[in-house]
Amino acid sequence: MKIQVNKKDKIVPVDCSIMELISFLQAETNFGLAVAIGSKVIPREQWNKTILKEDDNVTIIEATCGG
Repeated sequence: MKIQVNKKDKIVPVDCSIMELISFLQAETNFGLAVAIGSKVIPREQWNKTILKEDDNVTIIEATCGG
């Protein structure tokens, strides 16, 4: 299934949850991440339950230290 992650096309398995997407992208940790689908921020406690759909536009933001 094709989705867009941070403005880049990605192919992910069908019925992929946000948590599975993060693992699929090989993120070392999900600490300090925020995820939105379209313009809606998805709370962390819903990541396992939120299933991505074809052509979803996902934004993943990682917090960093520093100023």
